[in-house]
Amino acid sequence: MAGWLDRLLGRKPPVSQGFARPHFRFFPGAYEFCAGGDDVFRAEAGPCDACGMCDIHAYQGIVYTARQEQPTVCAQCIADGRLATFLNEAHVSLHDAEVAELDWRDPLVVDVQQRTPGFATFNPFTWPVHDGLPMAFMGYGDEERWKYVPDVLAAMRAANEGKDCFPTPYALIFKQVDGPAYRAVLDFD
Repeated sequence: MAGWLDRLLGRKPPVSQGFARPHFRFFPGAYEFCAGGDDVFRAEAGPCDACGMCDIHAYQGIVYTARQEQPTVCAQCIADGRLATFLNEAHVSLHDAEVAELDWRDPLVVDVQQRTPGFATFNPFTWPVHDGLPMAFMGYGDEERWKYVPDVLAAMRAANEGKDCFPTPYALIFKQVDGPAYRAVLDFD
């Protein structure tokens, strides 16, 4: 019914994104991830402030920007870099982190900072790098699944000066993108 009225009045109907779910190589579980009841993305009618599309996965995290108001931004605009273009700022980030092992101008750093959804942390942290490639965020150290992954438990011990610390919500678990290596970063409250 509304379709014919929109045509009669010359209005363009909102374009649906169809709840697109682009992949994030440095946070592969972003759509299923939930920390303390806060989803990284939430399916919403929209629209996205950056692209104007409806039926989006709206980002629920913080966009570190000079703007006062937080934009509503879709997963697709984060993945393809439209968020940074839309904000038109030199220093936009979705993380309170630095990728210390790489030059800040490296495209991989931009990929982590501007094209990888953020997750809850207590403090700024250093994003781990393995063989020149940032590692993928996999979750927190208090998740039951890590109890059965010896490499994760070893990474948590290494981050905690050789002492067992499973389970702890203060460990951020990272995995090599195309390999078996794990690393933990402790983020104490």
